[in-house]
Amino acid sequence: MSQLHQFLNKLRRIKKNFGYSVQDLTRSFNQSSKIINHKEIRVIGLKRSGNHAIINWISKQHGENVTHLNDLQVKANPYRSLYEYHRTEKLRQEALGNFTEKELLIYSYEDQLLEDIVHPSFENKHDLYLGKSAKRYDVLILRDPFNCFASRVKMYINLNQDKKKEILITNESVKLWLNHAKEFLGETQFLNNKICVNYNLWCADIDYRRKLAEELGLEFTDAEFEQVRSYGGGSSFEGMNLSGQASKMKLTERWKLMLDNPDFVKLICDPELIKYSNKIFGEMSGLELLLQEIS
Repeated sequence: MSQLHQFLNKLRRIKKNFGYSVQDLTRSFNQSSKIINHKEIRVIGLKRSGNHAIINWISKQHGENVTHLNDLQVKANPYRSLYEYHRTEKLRQEALGNFTEKELLIYSYEDQLLEDIVHPSFENKHDLYLGKSAKRYDVLILRDPFNCFASRVKMYINLNQDKKKEILITNESVKLWLNHAKEFLGETQFLNNKICVNYNLWCADIDYRRKLAEELGLEFTDAEFEQVRSYGGGSSFEGMNLSGQASKMKLTERWKLMLDNPDFVKLICDPELIKYSNKIFGEMSGLELLLQEIS
């Protein structure tokens, strides 16, 4: 891209952001105190951590009238940023503050630092952007890093070149996982009314899922637990082949299938990553032998 095009694009962004600032200021003078969202759940996790499976499961425990805003930009009006990609009239009206009443609003962030998600530029305008909520929950999903990164590397291999930038398989991935793990353990306190979901346990333990539904004030039915979501192409390893039989997927053994991949091995050998994984998920059987061989 030429310098002229870069300059013109920068001017367009400045003009657009200025217009948004004026719009927000104008709307703030007429902001309603009406409850728009009877329940709001902000879901946070890394890609390939079961985010969509759990979001779908939560939606089905709730039932009807669920709105989901997927994979949002940080520090931005969710409806406005989605409208820029999906030019629907419904999104435009919500972005302008003409909210429709919602029983359950779920909005999700993937591969984002927690401090960026809860940045004051969003939190201070929460009601302006989304409307007032009667109840708010922050759901933080964490999968063990070895199987999470195995799925990420496998997905990276499967993607075409244009899509590869969407999946990080660098040290930035480790940084993000640790950022979430420290919040999971309570070492940081970025989130409010926080519910931490251990994806490994969610997959394996029906009582764990029942307790999660209770914490979210949902009626537990376990509906849709066996479904594989089509977002992102389904499973990195089986695609949609085991939809309806999700419990048959060997989700805690993915890492064993990627041991010949140097990108994957490099990621999982981070000492801090191993320390925090052991704290949350326990020691991964067989991994210690691999680490001994590498060292």
